[in-house]
Amino acid sequence: MNEIITEKNYPIQKLWIFKSIINLLIIFIFWILFSLFFYLLDKTVANKETYTNFFIVIASVIIICLIIAVLRRENFHYSIGEKFLTLKQGILLKQQRYIPYGVIQTILVKQDLFDRILGLASLTIENASLGAGASAVLKQKFFEPRFETQQSQQGEVIGSYGNAARIPGLTKADAEALKNIILQKMKENPIEDGQSGL
Repeated sequence: MNEIITEKNYPIQKLWIFKSIINLLIIFIFWILFSLFFYLLDKTVANKETYTNFFIVIASVIIICLIIAVLRRENFHYSIGEKFLTLKQGILLKQQRYIPYGVIQTILVKQDLFDRILGLASLTIENASLGAGASAVLKQKFFEPRFETQQSQQGEVIGSYGNAARIPGLTKADAEALKNIILQKMKENPIEDGQSGL
């Protein structure tokens, strides 16, 4: 199998963009219901203006998060080549990470509650290195704020982080198919002494 497999073969579903901000939307909906109760009980104009301004701020935050999710998706690409899994990502900081199949230790297909509801799955690949060691080559092209590169602790992660890589928003069938393709590549490309990074 010498064909390079990309997201054109196994696309990230557009539903993933909405799934990535669904927690924020749930909090927003509960806040609206809670605030609406007090808004209707409160008779003063000043407090009603405060509530209205706060609604506008929260709606603006949701719109910004949606734009960031779309940009993250548009700037994320993966390919499964002959020797490496390649991940390209970044809105401001463009990163390219190459993971040799020989250093991959774990491949997981994950589905959280919202994934199951929306029919999505994520493929998580973990390797033997700690972060961007010998198994990963990062090419930084532009400055990016530190908080944006540490997304593994915030919300829905896409791309590489630490010693793992994640391809979210796949259909369950596509995630399983990619898992099987990578497992086959691991058999065809066993670890070599120089690849371990240890």
